[in-house]
Amino acid sequence: MEQRTILVVDDDNGLRELIRINLEHEGYGVIQAANGLLCVQAVREQRPDMVILDVMMPEMDGVEACSKVREFSQIPILMLTAKVQSGDVITGLDRGADDYLHKPFNMDELSARIRALLRRVPPAYRPLTAGNDQIHVDQQKREVRVRSEVVDLTPTEYHLLLFLAENAGRVVAHETLLRAVWGQEYTKDNDYLKVYIWHLRRKIELDPRTPTLLLTEWGVGYRLVP
Repeated sequence: MEQRTILVVDDDNGLRELIRINLEHEGYGVIQAANGLLCVQAVREQRPDMVILDVMMPEMDGVEACSKVREFSQIPILMLTAKVQSGDVITGLDRGADDYLHKPFNMDELSARIRALLRRVPPAYRPLTAGNDQIHVDQQKREVRVRSEVVDLTPTEYHLLLFLAENAGRVVAHETLLRAVWGQEYTKDNDYLKVYIWHLRRKIELDPRTPTLLLTEWGVGYRLVP
């Protein structure tokens, strides 16, 4: 059974360590971040299976971080809060949180909430197949095979292909791709995206000038054949 990885985000180092020790004892892999900005970066780059996210943090609070993660990922998010007002909970849920746990909490209850959320989603590192069975992405190894041959991709090309493979068969808008791979500040840089699409096609298509796997939906975005 594949190990599930959980991102723990809290500015309280002691609490993060306590959660890490308990989760690792239960067999989970653990990534840590101290604020919302680092949370968004870690979700985009390290692709954990779930996020445990504190609400009150410096740099960027948990509610805003949750909103930004939801712009490119549907990863389960469990929020931790010392606030008791129902309005705060509702705000977080409206921004995309899946569940809430009030501080102080019992570790057994935290473990039960985690198990319940992870049952709803497959592992983040499940192998992906696309392109009429010609493209295989092994997320555990970060390896891409095209027509059974290993293809050498840059980190950016890999994340771009991975996001398209996760959405294979669906048209992914330019803005969505730019936000997911590069971040919010790049959402208008369509020409930038075109360059990377061309580089990617050169590595996965038999003829990049007449693509059959990574298709352009003119004026909208791109679609990877399922």
